[in-house]
Amino acid sequence: MLDYKESLKQHGLKNSKQRNLLIKLLSNADGIMTAEEIYLALKKQEEKINLSTVYRILEAFVEKGLVVKSTFPSSNTCVFTLKHLEHSHHLICLKCKKTVSLPHCPLKEFEHSIEKETNFNITDHNLELYGYCNNCK
Repeated sequence: MLDYKESLKQHGLKNSKQRNLLIKLLSNADGIMTAEEIYLALKKQEEKINLSTVYRILEAFVEKGLVVKSTFPSSNTCVFTLKHLEHSHHLICLKCKKTVSLPHCPLKEFEHSIEKETNFNITDHNLELYGYCNNCK
């Protein structure tokens, strides 16, 4: 089980009830969520929080590397998911938002060749592929 207070501390963030609620919600989510979906889920739990607060917390989490922010290419909708400890890449369904983690990183060799070619020290990357899952196509 994720220790929310410890996770905030490790990422250099102050502990607060609202931050803990948001981390807990994202850690229990089946996939990606928009800020609005997070806000409505917290309101459904009868938590007192503003949409602007949800956005501020999410941006702080993204900046500190606790949450991954993605943008759907067709609608410019931003979605968020808790960053997992293990390195992973995802397939994301444009209709139902189902996410599937790829079993391995297909970019390792490509990344090494880019480093050699450009003399650029790559420290991280993220790969998201968008399309339609079996149920939605």
